[in-house]
Formats: sequence, structure tokens, C-alpha cells
Amino acid sequence: MLILDGEPFTSGRSRFLDQNPRFPEPGAKVFVQVKLTGLAGTWIAQVDTGAAYSILEVGVATSLGLLGLKEPWTRLSTRLGALNGQLIRLPVTLVADDGESLEVEAPFFVSPDWRGGTFLGYTGLLDRLRIALDSPANFFYFGSEG
Repeated sequence: MLILDGEPFTSGRSRFLDQNPRFPEPGAKVFVQVKLTGLAGTWIAQVDTGAAYSILEVGVATSLGLLGLKEPWTRLSTRLGALNGQLIRLPVTLVADDGESLEVEAPFFVSPDWRGGTFLGYTGLLDRLRIALDSPANFFYFGSEG
């Protein structure tokens, strides 16, 4: 994996997709595979350093039984408009093709009104990780903080 000043900087690497096959849109973005505790298989999530929080697509939130929990409500401004929802801490695993997969717990915004995909946002998730992109090769590198 990546080394900085003679020390490991990242512990895992995965190939990323430029498009989400379930939610196509113009322009290339960074989509990685994640595992969510309680669901079989892997899911595609967009890495979005501009997103305030991570967001679960409504189908995933429904499958995990997260809609309608007794958590405080909050409002989030999204590219699809302002939405009411809840911030729920969940374990998520970044799936490595090479090296080690990485499990972290992070707050995810869930809302019955969200109509987009799953996003890995900055606050509480990406701000705790070391990440790097090799865009020409479509590699996403990741590791835990210091």
C-alpha cells in the first residue's frame, strides 16, 4: 500500500467505478464497494468529500430497519433539496481488492424521502481516514487515521 515518510499511509486499495450502475448521471465520480453489517454482499457508494454526512439510499435503510427509529430528527441540505431524517451510527466496511478491508463506524443520514444513492461523506467518516486516489488507474487507497 502507500508509504509516507517510511510509515504505512494506507492499508487497503480497491478499484473504483466512474459511474454507479443503479443511479447513472453525467460525469465521472468515485464509487467504491462497501459492506454494511446486516446485509449480504457489497453495495456501491459514492465517495463525496463535499457531503456533510454519509447517506444511505432508502432501500438500504429500509432493509436494515433504520426508518422510523426513535432517534432525534435533523435537516440536511442535499443536491436534491433539504430533507428531514435521522443520523444513525453504523459500521461500514471499505472492501479492499488488495491489502486489508477497513471497518469503521460512522453516522449515516437516513430519510424516507432520499431518492439518491449511498454516499460516503466527510463528517464522521472520511475525515477520520487517510485516503488517496490514483485516478488514471481507478484505484482508491484507504487506511485508518494515524
